[in-house]
Amino acid sequence: MPNRIKNKTLWRSIGKLKQKDWIKASKRLGLNVSTTGGRGSHCVIRDPKFKNPNDTRSLIATIQKNLFKQANETIFKQFINSGILEDDIWRALKMLK
Repeated sequence: MPNRIKNKTLWRSIGKLKQKDWIKASKRLGLNVSTTGGRGSHCVIRDPKFKNPNDTRSLIATIQKNLFKQANETIFKQFINSGILEDDIWRALKMLK
């Protein structure tokens, strides 16, 4: 477990998340969610402060349809790396009140 994750109890249960959970959480956090453009079943989460979607700085995460624990951990870390606070992510995922 990474040291930068404070809530270890929630971290252990992160493997249960699905793509729809990340989409809903992203919208709650005010991020841009795109499920179109591309040929797969993935979605793209972008930071709205970068107006140009071709700007690579806007990309927060690409979320595939079928997730597993390690993929969810990577997505969570990408959200943290983009400057979103851990507790805000847990709240957006409805895992923390």
